[in-house]
Amino acid sequence: MDTLPLSRRERLKQERRERILDAAATVFARKGFHQAKIREIAALADVADGTIYNYFNTKFDLLIGIMARLAELEQLPGELTEALQRDDARAFFVAAFRHRLSRLDASDEMLRAVLPEMLVNPELRERFYRQYTRRISALLEQYLYAQIALGRIRSINVPLAVRMVQSIFVGLLILRIMGDPEIQAGWAEVPEVLASLIFDGLAVRPEDEA
Repeated sequence: MDTLPLSRRERLKQERRERILDAAATVFARKGFHQAKIREIAALADVADGTIYNYFNTKFDLLIGIMARLAELEQLPGELTEALQRDDARAFFVAAFRHRLSRLDASDEMLRAVLPEMLVNPELRERFYRQYTRRISALLEQYLYAQIALGRIRSINVPLAVRMVQSIFVGLLILRIMGDPEIQAGWAEVPEVLASLIFDGLAVRPEDEA
């Protein structure tokens, strides 16, 4: 079913929201999460201070919005539904992972500013988990359960499998922030290597022996 086109008012509202998120990402990257001020974000977005609160209640909400946009969280349900119509789960995994890593790569400076804060700030960490991480977990679990039902993936502990993949993703970001040279040099190869680990494991395959 096709979605109805946005009205002019809705389109302008969406564009303003995106502009605010762009400005917040820039200010967070320049000054860090705690040092960033709403008035600085508003000035860069060319909106009144109060306008930001029409879209986001707090700086925490701005951060969640930025991360959800980077991961394309709103598009993920549609992607997973489309992926179920294809037989190649591996190809979908590689393409989706590569696309999201490229988006995160473009936001490296902002991630360096906010991820360490998220790890040490209990309130920010809890909200990030509840509004972002847990939503992604639920969507990926639904996808894996459906793939198992279709006979494309063997039966496993789905919640744990999903969290292991998520933990690898988080670990990659942390190693990148720490400046690990192997991660930095091999960043473009990460999706294929990770797909090989998940879908093939580390056991020697017949073609490897040959």
